[in-house]
Amino acid sequence: MTRRWTRLAKAIAAVLAMVACRVAVNTSVFLSSPSTPRAKGKMVGAAHLGGLKSFSGRHCTPALVSQSATFSLPLTTGSALTALLVGMGATVCALRRCHRAAVVRRCAYVTYSPKEWVSRVKMVEGDRAVFDVVIPKPLGLIPANFPNRPGVGVARINPDGNTDALNKKVLIDNEPGMFVLEGDEVLAVNGQTVEGKDLEDVAPLVKASEGDSITLTLCRHHGVGPVKVVFLPSGAMATMKRGAEIRQATSVGVQEVSYSCQEGWCKSCWHTETMWGTVFRACDASSPKRPPPKNPRTIPANWVNVLPLFLMNWPESLKRAKKMAGGKVRASGA
Repeated sequence: MTRRWTRLAKAIAAVLAMVACRVAVNTSVFLSSPSTPRAKGKMVGAAHLGGLKSFSGRHCTPALVSQSATFSLPLTTGSALTALLVGMGATVCALRRCHRAAVVRRCAYVTYSPKEWVSRVKMVEGDRAVFDVVIPKPLGLIPANFPNRPGVGVARINPDGNTDALNKKVLIDNEPGMFVLEGDEVLAVNGQTVEGKDLEDVAPLVKASEGDSITLTLCRHHGVGPVKVVFLPSGAMATMKRGAEIRQATSVGVQEVSYSCQEGWCKSCWHTETMWGTVFRACDASSPKRPPPKNPRTIPANWVNVLPLFLMNWPESLKRAKKMAGGKVRASGA
């Protein structure tokens, strides 16, 4: 379905670009006043055929613009160039919208294995994981001193900040690297050790650092602390405590969860964990007529938080299972 919408958007953008180019050619011909009507017909007709050839061959914008430019630029003024830029701008906007729509589908079906996530960090004694992240300035996070021990940690990640953008690239766009989690301890800033120091010592190093980005060495106690939950296919992210009910993501506006029954068996609120296939239930519905399903409803207490917890809603889970079953059938047939 996403590919179909992508092709449709490209086609619409190509038509807009073609119309803009034809307007440019007509304007150019009018302003240049060719000596004969026949010359005008050839120019407009050639531009029209070039556009149709590019469109029918699905080489949407680059071929179309280059062919049209052959006719408009030698003839004219700034109006032709403006029309061309309008067409190109429409194409770029359409493709960006397609990309944003496709991100959801990509993250719904590409989730890495636990081994892959663990390989992105260095496991050290004390059930800790150490890793580096490179974040553009400004960082988009709020650091704070730990209340019960020395050291500085990540207290909050600002929505739509650079740290949040890094997390989306890693968790949704499947780019390499590790995501940042609230509670991570800052061990070094651009290679300079700050372990056990106060915020008054760490903040000046961040502010005085040169360049457009900062490299932070972070440490995470992977057996305790919060868990990064990613809901699929929406891509919504939430940092949740161990033992917290999944439906709490609804109460804070992170994820919409549908409820269609009073017994818990309608499956509308069920979510599948994509690494091991555990099916979670978001609702707490129960009925004396029928015992509720025994699906877990809370964030696992023993979750290793180097791994994100991907939860896919039930309709998408069925689609994924059907797709995987179809692949196995084709493989066995081959």
